[in-house]
Amino acid sequence: MDVEKIDFDVNDFKFRTAYENYEEAFGEAGSDEEKLEINELITVLKEGEISYPDFYKNLRGRDKWYRFHRTRISTTRKYAYRKNQQKKARIERHK
Repeated sequence: MDVEKIDFDVNDFKFRTAYENYEEAFGEAGSDEEKLEINELITVLKEGEISYPDFYKNLRGRDKWYRFHRTRISTTRKYAYRKNQQKKARIERHK
């Protein structure tokens, strides 16, 4: 069974971008089952049954994509840092 890529002619920017991601995923898909799943995703998106974030989540869910997350960077003021360093030095001196 040979699965055909679905073609849409839409001027909506968000859908056009989603369609480009669909084309890329369709080209990288190996089996017919994966291609059918991708076709279903774009069809459901076109009909408005799922949102764009859900579409991308499901499209990327096929692979193990790295999800970007921010780590909290803790900072101190210069005065507090200097005071802390002096305290550590004092403790080391009197051990």
